[in-house]
Amino acid sequence: MDPDAVRARARTNRRRTAALVTAAAVVTVAVSGTVLVAGRDTSAPVSPVGTPPSSETQSPSTSPVTPLETDPVGWTPYPSTRYDFTIGHPPDWTEIPARRDWAREFDVLDHLSPAHEAFLSADGHVRVSAWNAPLDASTRYESIRYLVEWVEDYCEESGNSPCTGIADRAVELCLEARDCHPGLLVPFKDDVQAFFSGGIYAQDAMTVVAVWRPESSRFVASYGGSQRLLEAFLSTMEVWPSATPFYERR
Repeated sequence: MDPDAVRARARTNRRRTAALVTAAAVVTVAVSGTVLVAGRDTSAPVSPVGTPPSSETQSPSTSPVTPLETDPVGWTPYPSTRYDFTIGHPPDWTEIPARRDWAREFDVLDHLSPAHEAFLSADGHVRVSAWNAPLDASTRYESIRYLVEWVEDYCEESGNSPCTGIADRAVELCLEARDCHPGLLVPFKDDVQAFFSGGIYAQDAMTVVAVWRPESSRFVASYGGSQRLLEAFLSTMEVWPSATPFYERR
């Protein structure tokens, strides 16, 4: 037989044998529940490129979240001599006192400003801040329209978002149980903040209270969300959503 023909037939037989061995290996591995692709085990799901290992948002769950107690009865009162107000916080939260007065040119962009009276949750994942932003008392009006315009300007300056549609999504607040001076609670993309002025508070400042987590954050799920947590803090300052029945304002 021609030597070249013999060598060609041998190469053909080797290729057939290798193909049969590979096919058998794939079938065997597939039956065991693992598939190898280019040497990589794909039996476990692969995260999309750029997806962080954990997320701010809550993971879907079939079991309901049971909120922690947000009734401020029993909370620890914190008197701010710097801003002349008292605010309560859960007993196991850490107080971080303000080190100086809030100044727009230094602090408007800083949610960790040393001018905030701040409170940190026991697990360290939730921060709540309260401070006074100076304003011109001669141009201040006790009206929702004034508050919306002030918050829109403040939102732009602070780099928050969205700064439009505030009047539509804001919750109107009552400052003081009986007199009901106006205030606003506004959800933003990354936080929830409340704004009020006058009444038992400063006439020449806007008092701001912020929960620095979005409503969808998993870190505030146990409190019933950022808004519910903020409302609990506000109630310790005699500030409630205007829809709160009078007998619940305590």
